[in-house]
Amino acid sequence: MIKGNFAVLATMLLSLASIAAASAEDERYISIRNTDSVWVPGGICALQFRLDNGGGAQGFNKLAVTMRVKDKQGNILEEGVMDVEPFGDSDATRSQHAFLETSCNDEASSIEIVKATEETDGIEINLPLSTFDPQYYQPLAVSITK
Repeated sequence: MIKGNFAVLATMLLSLASIAAASAEDERYISIRNTDSVWVPGGICALQFRLDNGGGAQGFNKLAVTMRVKDKQGNILEEGVMDVEPFGDSDATRSQHAFLETSCNDEASSIEIVKATEETDGIEINLPLSTFDPQYYQPLAVSITK
């Protein structure tokens, strides 16, 4: 009887641990915004992104984010993978900058995240796309006093 009760108790504790882990995963988020585009020789454009998880939460290990560059009609112009170094395990490391290298294309009008993986103990684990909170960023205009 004691062995049976122990098995039931162990199963309940494992279930609760799984629920807690899933809940913690649901709370993780990444605010992402495209902050700049840099043209480099050879027809390559580096799209700069800022990723931020708000700090003080569970951080992110190394990420690989697959993104598509699209035109105004929604046609895919290019697909690439952006590597992101670990970040977000404290307020001091809450954000990280990363670059997606693409061909320069004047038709590009949007970016779509299609897949994301996080490296954990040498294994790539798929992140739910709902982890990402895309932000639209428009820089302030710069002028010169006349």
